[in-house]
Amino acid sequence: MRYHLIAIATLLHVAPVDSASAADGRGIAITGAQIYTLSEAGRIENGVLLVRDGRIEAVSAELSVPEGYEVIDAAGRIVTPGLIESYSSLGLVEISGERTTVDSAVAEYPSGASFDVRYALNPAAVALAVNRRDGVTRAVTVPRPGNDPFAGWGALIRLGGEPMLVQPELGMFAAVGAAVSAYVGGSRAAVIQRVRRGLTLAASYNPNRYQPGPGDFSHQDLAALRRFRNSDAPLVVGVDRANEIREVVSLADDFDLDLIVVGGAEAWQEADLLARRSVAVVVNVLANLPSSYERLGARHDNATLLQAAGVRVLLTAAESQNARKIRQMAGNAVAHGMPWEAALAAMTREAATAWGMEKGAGTLSEGAPADLVIWTGDPLELTEWAEAVMIDGAWQDMSSRQTRLFDRYEDPADPDRAYR
Repeated sequence: MRYHLIAIATLLHVAPVDSASAADGRGIAITGAQIYTLSEAGRIENGVLLVRDGRIEAVSAELSVPEGYEVIDAAGRIVTPGLIESYSSLGLVEISGERTTVDSAVAEYPSGASFDVRYALNPAAVALAVNRRDGVTRAVTVPRPGNDPFAGWGALIRLGGEPMLVQPELGMFAAVGAAVSAYVGGSRAAVIQRVRRGLTLAASYNPNRYQPGPGDFSHQDLAALRRFRNSDAPLVVGVDRANEIREVVSLADDFDLDLIVVGGAEAWQEADLLARRSVAVVVNVLANLPSSYERLGARHDNATLLQAAGVRVLLTAAESQNARKIRQMAGNAVAHGMPWEAALAAMTREAATAWGMEKGAGTLSEGAPADLVIWTGDPLELTEWAEAVMIDGAWQDMSSRQTRLFDRYEDPADPDRAYR
């Protein structure tokens, strides 16, 4: 084959592996690699990583391979945790331009906080395999603002294995700014007021006493907001302008909410405030142009400045289907001053921590879920690629619709491959 999809057996010099081998009690040992653990162990040269029962059993340069373990010789390779996309539409969108395949937002029917993406997740979505084979193992899939500043509940998904849905009601998503002000009369002030009113009403909401007026919150939306306020889920707000970031932080403080900012084009101006309040920021590194009045302060090194100030930075490709571009975002962040390991952490450990994933997620540490990628080289270099991907201890199929089409049409003269 001329493309970069070669069986793990060929590249890593081992017999073909059973996709369930590490998940069904059989151990796997990955040896000889440069391992970025993203834990206290740091980077391990010529390391040994043991996987058993879907978990990282041990990782060190001093380990001996136990008898009976299947050995993967990964000499010359780099091993990292699986990548986590922090803001996507994976499983919700097939073709962005075809409305009947877009389930990430409600355009006409009144809907807000009660909207929940979990009910539309499609495990057969074509984009899952495409992104999985490029190292993305988990993703936050989110509702997009429809006709209210509150967009609804997002979810955490895995890109391989069952069930696809890992955590429903991961966070309550909302947006602040010019794009959503039209839903509340055109003023940015009214957007903040509506978000505050919804959170206030939710605290005392009684379905037997509440009577919504025209344009007011529905029973379903207030029930969702009450459930949100009684949970540990964060409020996730899309916001770019510095003064509105300050307003959102103040709102989160007033209601004692954990806050995650998405976008944050001018977040670097409020880096000290965000660090002090432990607010994570999901950054699209390439959204660095002053494309609107609320993005006049956008700059290339936004992620770098935030990370240097102590803000937890998460990275996103901000694409409906191409979450795999998150590697490109990380590479660009490094090109503009972000430390290499900090950029890797922004799409592994830091993302797992910000989204409240289980202990050890986003790292290669003892007891952590065995989500990992074996790379041909530096994962932030687009000329390198993922040779093998493991999710919850199971090796993943590295084919996709694109690779199958390539195989089919590689030789147009071959009657067994040509279109019939």
